[in-house]
Amino acid sequence: MKISGAELENICAHARKGHPFEVCGVLVGITRDGVAHVASALPVENRETEMPRVRYQIAPEDLLHIQRESREAGRDILGFYHSHPDHPARPSETDRRIAAGGLSDGVVHMVVGVKADGTAVPTAWMFRDALQGFEPEPLDVD
Repeated sequence: MKISGAELENICAHARKGHPFEVCGVLVGITRDGVAHVASALPVENRETEMPRVRYQIAPEDLLHIQRESREAGRDILGFYHSHPDHPARPSETDRRIAAGGLSDGVVHMVVGVKADGTAVPTAWMFRDALQGFEPEPLDVD
């Protein structure tokens, strides 16, 4: 996955600002030669109401709005990002279970581990249906 340093910093800043709650967003861009090129990371409101410190939810209407705007700009939704406040920057079992229950094969997932002191560690993952799990995805910062 390729992303600009500015967009990556926007994601990390969003994670820091949202601490101690999970934040989330949508990764938009194009896939070229099998590589996801993120043009923009669009923050969305975490609609999780019961456990927002350990879960996130993107409302369908937010996703549809982003999908329409992306298509008009000639881009696609490549994946999603979310934070793990005070937890490791890797997909949780809940993340795996949710991805396995949907149409997630080949979808990029960024997880940002963020601490109260502002330390933010971004990682990228690709969900694979055949594995029913995530594989690490190289994070190439331009």
